[in-house]
Amino acid sequence: MVSNESTPNTEDSVVDAGEVGTNLADLVEDILASNSDAIAGSNATHNDAEPTETKPIKAPAKKKKFKPKGMYLGNRRDTGEPVDISSTILARHAAMLGSTGSGKTVMAKALIEEAALAGIPALIIDPQGDLARLALGIERGDLEAQGGDWARAKKLMDMCEVRIWTPLRSKGLPLCIDPFRAPPPGLDPEEAITAWDMVAAGFTSLAGFDVEKSQGKVIKPFLYEILVQGTRCGLDVGDFQALAKVVREPHHEFTKILYPHCFVEVDEDEDKLEAPEWEEVMTAHRLTNFEERLPKTTRNDLARRLSAFSSGVNQLLFSNGVPIDINAFVEPAIPGKIPLNIVYLNTIQDEAQKQYFVQELSRELYDWMLTQQPAEGELKLLFFMDEVAPYLPPHPRNPPAKDLIKLIFKQARKYGVACVLATQNVSDVDYKILAQANTTFIGRFTQPQDIDKVRHLLKESGGDQNLVAQLPTLDAGQFQMVAPDVDPLPVPIQCRWLYTDHGAPLSEDQVAEITTDEVRAWARSRSSGQSKSRGTGAAHAASRGSSWANNGDDWEVGAATSIVENARIKAVGGMTAAAHGIVDDSAFEVRLMGGLAVLRDGRDPLYTMQATVNAASVVTLAWTMVALMFAWRDGDLDWWWLLVSAGLSGVTGLVITLEFLLSHDAELLQRLTRFARTFQLILVAWLWGLLTWSTWGSLDLLGVEPLLEVVVVWLTLFTVIEFLNRFRLGRIRWNGGSALDKLVGVSAVLTEVEITEMRANSSDIMAGLRWVLHGFTMLWLCILLIIGDNDLPNNYDSIVIQSRPTLWIASLYALMFGSETWLRIRGRMPTELASTSP
Repeated sequence: MVSNESTPNTEDSVVDAGEVGTNLADLVEDILASNSDAIAGSNATHNDAEPTETKPIKAPAKKKKFKPKGMYLGNRRDTGEPVDISSTILARHAAMLGSTGSGKTVMAKALIEEAALAGIPALIIDPQGDLARLALGIERGDLEAQGGDWARAKKLMDMCEVRIWTPLRSKGLPLCIDPFRAPPPGLDPEEAITAWDMVAAGFTSLAGFDVEKSQGKVIKPFLYEILVQGTRCGLDVGDFQALAKVVREPHHEFTKILYPHCFVEVDEDEDKLEAPEWEEVMTAHRLTNFEERLPKTTRNDLARRLSAFSSGVNQLLFSNGVPIDINAFVEPAIPGKIPLNIVYLNTIQDEAQKQYFVQELSRELYDWMLTQQPAEGELKLLFFMDEVAPYLPPHPRNPPAKDLIKLIFKQARKYGVACVLATQNVSDVDYKILAQANTTFIGRFTQPQDIDKVRHLLKESGGDQNLVAQLPTLDAGQFQMVAPDVDPLPVPIQCRWLYTDHGAPLSEDQVAEITTDEVRAWARSRSSGQSKSRGTGAAHAASRGSSWANNGDDWEVGAATSIVENARIKAVGGMTAAAHGIVDDSAFEVRLMGGLAVLRDGRDPLYTMQATVNAASVVTLAWTMVALMFAWRDGDLDWWWLLVSAGLSGVTGLVITLEFLLSHDAELLQRLTRFARTFQLILVAWLWGLLTWSTWGSLDLLGVEPLLEVVVVWLTLFTVIEFLNRFRLGRIRWNGGSALDKLVGVSAVLTEVEITEMRANSSDIMAGLRWVLHGFTMLWLCILLIIGDNDLPNNYDSIVIQSRPTLWIASLYALMFGSETWLRIRGRMPTELASTSP
């Protein structure tokens, strides 16, 4: 922890000196009190002959300094008495509620500080960067001016080791995720089923299927059996390429690993052993008929999506840094320190990415808990989640991490994990989950819907509902603590002054400044040489506890109820593209609709160009619709032209808006993308028709013709790029099925090599586009030079037609220059492109 106090002191000297000073003061006070009593008694004896009504004067008693025995959180507002509770209270979990400005973050930090002083390591999910300031100390004078205990603050700074983990970035300690980490060995069948179900649900969600919907409910048990039985039989399902290969041809891959002698190449004069039929394999090895459970088209689609995450261009989130390991979180880098791990989610820009990351982090925590011995009053870890509303919304919303957090909240106490959830949007959180917290800190709320939710929460947990009337009157730092284990009545508490710095959220650069070289070296040692469990033990346990019935369609145990909806990817993964602004499931596919979301987060000039085209298309459609409205009013065209224009404009705006709003929902986004891919052809045809009509017909578009022509060129260019690239990659794979089938489903049959090429060649496309544009420019300049000034036509219309290529070329250069300039101004230009682009 970084201290702002310049005077160096050791922990022991400060604490001992404070204790000695306090004891000496108490001793002097007792002596003075005794002397005062003795003097008063002597005076009374001396004046027995002349009694008076004067009472003996005692020296005023000095108030003793408060020494916390547990967690000192503040003082009661009614009596002024300290609120000092046992850390074991947290074993039954806590919730921190309060609107903006209520002091919720300060109360949360005070709780974390006290838990650290009690020797409890912490894992803190910090979406905004507010809690990262726990790494900064406080000035002694500032603390003592507020009545704070400097000795305890110094003790906290000396004993804590604050680490700030930054996914996708190396500003702090880089952190990555590994969904291929198998459940731990030694689990009983029920625990193993739950753990493997999380893994299967994770890959299902990662592939873009909602486990709560019909297709996801079929794919998840299919993946469950592939993962469990594949691991049990020694089949390689430990990376995306291998898993996709098994998903695509499960019977072939299982037979190959179980009967390898049947797949050995032999000489022509030798007889090759025939592989047994699947029915025989299935019976002998207690397997299921995978290919009947999931149609081939669905398996191919699933395999394509999984293999897409093996692209090197998308590897940061899954290979950059220390893989999530709870053992590393509770292990101090410096012996004797208490680790405070802050996961700084500000480095993940996309909300869907944050959901997946929190989900995988929670899965690792759950797996770790299963390896711990049941705790007897001992707290091994504090799990704190700030701003939980996006992860625990009310029913029926069920984002990826919700079920898993609920499961942790339900079982954590048994394993010595204390959970604390905090939110300022109580209306946006499932209050039934919050009601499970045995201790609740409730700060100021003024909105009626929030107050009503707090009332429901108290009703659910059996608390005093009358306190809600006081909530609008509370000041910053004032809370009602509802803790039946402490007091049957709500405790009015004024939060104490923090022992660490409090202020604006830390930026990434500030995080880099306070992350020490010693901690970075420790993190590097944790990121190298990590051994991965094959998960065979857990697979055997799960296979003993559940299996598919060979003659039925039911997944006997664990399929009926979704235990968790999980996701994430390993070392060479693919969601990093989304963090860079590509919110579609494909890292390359040029989406000609919905580019505004890309413009907001994009780092790729190609995608920024596409976003600009989308914005220009919306303006052009609106302008042409107004022009057609005037033409219809003047009787120059029929009403249905206007209807078609309004319909296309409305659909375009709706698609862009929905894609912007639904960027967190992978399945809906994929459906929308498929629709947009077809709709873009209709849009291009419509704009070409308007351009032709206005150029060679009598349609007056009120001056939008130049913009229309530019937009038509841009849209046509991107349509051609998409078609050629998809066809080029798709036509490589022709084995099996008709050519027509392959062309229709080109994106569903790409091999992993093709997918890698597709996802890695955005810069190649940009370079190729620039090269082609240079060629056309040179050709057009040559034509102009050959024609010469004397040969130019005098007719105005001919001049306009001749100048059109100049307009097209100039507009494309402007589009490329504008997109790259936009990225350079924002400091988001990829390094490899910045060094090569002119």
